[in-house]
Formats: sequence, structure tokens, C-alpha cells
Amino acid sequence: MGVIHAVKGDIFTLIINGAITAGAFLEGLERGMDDPDFKAPMRALFDVRTVEAQAIIEIEESHKGVLAEIGHCFIPHWAIVAGSDITLFNVARMICTLTDLRGVGMRAYPTIEEARSQLTWSNFYQQDPFCRIQSVDCHPRFTRRTEFS
Repeated sequence: MGVIHAVKGDIFTLIINGAITAGAFLEGLERGMDDPDFKAPMRALFDVRTVEAQAIIEIEESHKGVLAEIGHCFIPHWAIVAGSDITLFNVARMICTLTDLRGVGMRAYPTIEEARSQLTWSNFYQQDPFCRIQSVDCHPRFTRRTEFS
């Protein structure tokens, strides 16, 4: 159980295992973004093949309205690898609930290798050259959200 991060090149991978809480997810993001190898903007890959789908559903009910502002640190095309469609849907919903990433393009892939390949193949800089972010500015900011829209 828990959240593990890995940074390889420009891909930030968050591996979520078993049951997960909102706090563990946010702490995992924070630890990963504090990694010295984290250089923004990063491509994001979520490996949630072993997540318990029911645990993700409970996060929305238990979290305290904290929002992690991390959108300024990531390229807005993400990849998720999940063991089932229900887990995939619930993880994407959790990410949108706990972060400022509503509207980010999240795509599902059947394997880690395919997800990494697609993330690497997509050259975001050619599509959006104004997205040059200084890595020193990229740490999560946590704010209280007063409304849920």
C-alpha cells in the first residue's frame, strides 16, 4: 500500500498501490515534486494497476477540500495505466477532485511500456512552445477549496 514516485528523463511516474487516502496521494505528489530529478514541465504517468477501486470512491467523501495546485508543473497530457475501467475512471476523478487538473487530457493505456512510449512520442513543445516553466517555481501549492463544482 502507498504511493511511490519515480522520475526518469522528463516522465514523472506515480505508482499507487492498494488502498489509498487523499492525504497519501497528496503527500506522494509532494515528495515526488521535491525530488531533485524533477524538472518542470514534466510528463505524468500514473500506474494504478493495483489500486482498490472502492478505496478511490471513498476519497471524495473523506477529503477536506484541499486542492493541490500542480498544473503549472506538468504538460497537460497525462497517461494512466489501470487494471480495470472502474479503477481508471475513479482515479481520473480523484485526480480532478484533489488537484487543479480539470480539463487535462488523460489517456488510458494497457501497459506501462505503451504509456511511456506515447508520452515520449508526443512532442508537446512543438504543439505549445510558450509552455516554458522554470523548475524552481514547481512545487505543489495547497489551498482550501470552498466550493466543489
